[in-house]
Amino acid sequence: MTETTQRKGGGKPFRSILAPHFEFIRELRQRRKTWQQITELLFTEKGIRVTVYAPYLFYRRKLKRAVKPNWESPGNDSPLSPAHPAPVAVSRSQGRPSPLPQQPTFNRPDRSKINPDQEFT
Repeated sequence: MTETTQRKGGGKPFRSILAPHFEFIRELRQRRKTWQQITELLFTEKGIRVTVYAPYLFYRRKLKRAVKPNWESPGNDSPLSPAHPAPVAVSRSQGRPSPLPQQPTFNRPDRSKINPDQEFT
């Protein structure tokens, strides 16, 4: 006997277990921690056991949704306001030197000094 069940309304919307700890994960990423280290710190400091990919996928999805806010998001009154302010340009002179070395100038060989009959040993 098979019975079909009627679905009633919705339920509680899904919320990630990592949602309350987004700022913690962001801070660790700004400190250049790896996803493996973040997973271990979530377990030791917050008591949350997740796979290595869970914080990565959660963080990536959260940032993607922050750039394109949902129409249901509260506090999004102005449709033209950016989700994140524009980054401030930093002059190169204050930071590190240019990462690429200067290319040496190329000097074309003088054809009059080349002997085609010379053997190389």
